[in-house]
Amino acid sequence: GSKLPLILLSSLGGNAGELQSGIFAASLVKPIRPSALFDSLVGIFDTQVQTQALAAAPKSGLDAEMAARHPLRILLAEDNAVNQKLALRLLSQMGYRADVEANGLEAIQAVERQIYDVVLMDVQMPEMDGLEATRQICARWETGKRPHIVAMTANAMQGDREMCLEAGMDDYLSKPIRVNELVSALYRCVQKDGS
Repeated sequence: GSKLPLILLSSLGGNAGELQSGIFAASLVKPIRPSALFDSLVGIFDTQVQTQALAAAPKSGLDAEMAARHPLRILLAEDNAVNQKLALRLLSQMGYRADVEANGLEAIQAVERQIYDVVLMDVQMPEMDGLEATRQICARWETGKRPHIVAMTANAMQGDREMCLEAGMDDYLSKPIRVNELVSALYRCVQKDGS
């Protein structure tokens, strides 16, 4: 079984020794702000889930030559740093690089600045969420002139997929992102552009 992650709560700073020993996954100094505790928990569990996802991912699912055969200009719109790293790592293993924006507003500005083939769009982001950003992109650029938008959402709830497609998104991935699903989504984009 997996080890239960421990967070050290201390009124004294400087617990580097305990952290380096690997006993604690994180350390917080009292008084503890709820936002700091939340960030620590999200960081720990995101890392755990994604380490498991990467470990479980068959290496055959990654096609290192895909980018050479099907070059794509990719924009990643994602506010969570851990999720950014995972997505960029998966893309780089296929030979792709991506520009990164942290919210929907920045994603729209990026699409205005340059042409992208694909936008991997997180649904829940600050400033402007992925749904509203998609609606605005669809309103400004007609089909064929705008990027293929792939929703990424942690809430795999009934009706989520429909909500994303209604907003104008072309495809849908649930988090944690699975390698084979990301590959399939990019292939669907290539086929759409090639058709």
